[in-house]
Amino acid sequence: MDELSLVHPYPGRWFPRENLRAIWPNYVDAVPDIKLIIPMVFNDEEEVELIRAALPGARLMICETTAPIAILKKRVSDREPTEELAAALRTWVDVYHARSDHERIRHFQVVTHPATVDETVREILDVTSWLPPAQVTPDSAREV
Repeated sequence: MDELSLVHPYPGRWFPRENLRAIWPNYVDAVPDIKLIIPMVFNDEEEVELIRAALPGARLMICETTAPIAILKKRVSDREPTEELAAALRTWVDVYHARSDHERIRHFQVVTHPATVDETVREILDVTSWLPPAQVTPDSAREV
């Protein structure tokens, strides 16, 4: 969603969602069985419904990725150029975890620590059944 909001001055939170709505038919026309991962944080249940409306015909599955709060704060701090921005994001981590609507919004949750990025992605793809069936080759058949 970040890339869909790259415009200055930024018109507001509605802008990337409306961009997604505009390009969604192109994705579906090009690849009818498309599977798309959209990294974003949902503000609330209403925003989930707005995204669902922007993706007509899509089966929306929401995965919440999480880690211990100290790890999350370190991750957001490490990527910010100033301590002021890092502090604001650490506060945001606390605000996010104080919410009571996580269970109503997400379909499943994946813990990303101490997992690697590859392990996390594999778990998400496994839970969503997006992994292709294992291919049996002559070499792999001999190994069994």
